[in-house]
Amino acid sequence: MTKGVRNKFGILAWPAYATRSGNPYNYLIYSNIEKQGHHIYEFDFNIKNIFKFLLSNKYRIFHIHWPTNILTYSTYIQAKRRVCLLKYFLVMIKLCGKKVVWTVHNLKGHESEFPDLQNKLNKILYRYTNGFISLNKSGLSQIKQLASSKKHQKFAYIPHPLYTGYYPNEISKDEARKILNIPQDKFVFLFLGQIRRYKNILNLINSFKELKVDNKFLLIAGKAHEELIDDILIAIQNQKNILFRNEFIADKDLQIYLNACNLIVAPYSNVFNSGSVFLNISFNKPTLVPVNKTFTEIKEAINGNFIKLYDGEISENHLKASMLNNDTEISNTTILDQYSAEKIAEETLSFYKSLLYNKK
Repeated sequence: MTKGVRNKFGILAWPAYATRSGNPYNYLIYSNIEKQGHHIYEFDFNIKNIFKFLLSNKYRIFHIHWPTNILTYSTYIQAKRRVCLLKYFLVMIKLCGKKVVWTVHNLKGHESEFPDLQNKLNKILYRYTNGFISLNKSGLSQIKQLASSKKHQKFAYIPHPLYTGYYPNEISKDEARKILNIPQDKFVFLFLGQIRRYKNILNLINSFKELKVDNKFLLIAGKAHEELIDDILIAIQNQKNILFRNEFIADKDLQIYLNACNLIVAPYSNVFNSGSVFLNISFNKPTLVPVNKTFTEIKEAINGNFIKLYDGEISENHLKASMLNNDTEISNTTILDQYSAEKIAEETLSFYKSLLYNKK
């Protein structure tokens, strides 16, 4: 066997392609890694897969993305059993020479139902992970502080890729607004994506209602969690300049909402990373977000107009200020290359190899 063939190791990804319809982040990375000759295996957390991959020699890297999912949609006993099972799986595959990689999308769950199990899960991951990936530079230091064996663990900053070229983007602003029945002369604020409590949609609605601007329009598009629906409907009652589409937005329809708007508002609290900002940038749309290290980093790296920052809680004054200077375009090809899916996949693959072949 030649050295080149021997180095084409397999990757067990949790998940790999299963989340493509809701978030193609993983697909963009792994499809490009697969083009380099590496086999990608899909992992979903269940007993069948635990035993299927426990002693398998098909992969050498186990890459974790959103481990907190094992705590959701279950009873306390079920969640506790899963945490114990994950620990057992990690211990066993490491004894077999596998390397564990964790892309830390969130330092903690957005809405943790079992905080003690969340803490236990975190301790397990920070102990048994060989290599940590942070999507932002500032996050590296926070992850290192939590890691339990820094001398024997590796850390890498690998940014979130842009979605440029992945989603259809052929429709004009005028056409998009005709489809949604939004007047052409309106300044359209867009809230896009799954609607959860930490995203502060009610604060946004109230701030928008207080905004004293004649041509304002708020477009809310995304599936809302059940406990928020009634509150949203009450808040937007009799508001002719607010359109609420409580539904999952299909990939082919994203261009309608993104091209219909002037600016996206993402008033999220406790955000460690945000892939949605990179989606907005891919459509040449600016985003209004709260001040934090992640968003400040993106603002400095790409183009100041793409990221508009505000302090404190979202308010009508922040919305009014955000209506100025919204011309956005990425003209620097170096930036496009830096955040391309191909480049991110290449950096991820290099990190895998550093864990497998390079001694620290």
